[in-house]
Amino acid sequence: MSTSNPEPHRTKDLPDSDVPGPGGSDSVLGLHRSHMEVMNDPVMLSARGEPGTPDADEPDTTSGGQDTVQAMHDIFMREQAEPRDGFEPVPMWVIAVFGGLLMWGGYYIGANSADFRRDVYDTGEFRYAGLRVDPGATAPDPEPKTVAELMVIGADRYQRVCLACHKTDGEGDASKDYPPLNRSEWVSGTEASPARLARILLYGLHQSVTVRGRVYGREAMPAQGGAMKDYEIAAVLTHVRNSWGNKADPDDANPGVSTAVVKSAREKVGKREPMVEAELKKIPLDYSDLPPPPKK
Repeated sequence: MSTSNPEPHRTKDLPDSDVPGPGGSDSVLGLHRSHMEVMNDPVMLSARGEPGTPDADEPDTTSGGQDTVQAMHDIFMREQAEPRDGFEPVPMWVIAVFGGLLMWGGYYIGANSADFRRDVYDTGEFRYAGLRVDPGATAPDPEPKTVAELMVIGADRYQRVCLACHKTDGEGDASKDYPPLNRSEWVSGTEASPARLARILLYGLHQSVTVRGRVYGREAMPAQGGAMKDYEIAAVLTHVRNSWGNKADPDDANPGVSTAVVKSAREKVGKREPMVEAELKKIPLDYSDLPPPPKK
């Protein structure tokens, strides 16, 4: 025969103010009291799903023991609200500082990347056509002396360094303010001279410059004196001066821009800022950085 339900756990000791209804409060405990009375029935409280009977091996589940629904709920009712530490918005000055650092980092990498070329620090171990080098020895720098020899090296260097801006056909990219090299007056026309060309590649060019009737100047040409050796600069210039519509060196044995020309310009000028058009025009077209030939 079933016995009457025991008095619900912790109910008899609670003040009437916790009981919902007239004069009662709306506390969580008061709102859930009626449900707890049902859930605390011994038949529903067995941990094994059987009618609640006292068991010596487990806590009392029939008379308000610690496994009752109310006792389990007590754990959660003790919990406090979620902590708010760490959810504050990031201060604007922190965003500004990190934004400035990102901008500076991008500028630094762009200005000191040497065009992101993997061969910037190579020491002359390239295998150009016709050059035989012992694999176990340090390769010497090539000594190209003819237009054909310079153009072999120059074509390779142009592909690696110059192609991105001046394109395969030497026409540049007007939409990005990259001037053309093909039929340019600065390459093989009225403004061209070995001394001027050597300085353009050695030190770069900035501010405005007029090429084929159009003014370019939004994008500066980077200096290549630190990334290229003298013979490489001479080779690139020879390649450009004799490609596409440019025919500046008819005599294969006498290139207009030789390694010696570039070397003399570098030694004479030393370190300096990029060139500008006005400075280039001050250099006479017949000027040469090479020492005068010995008098006979």
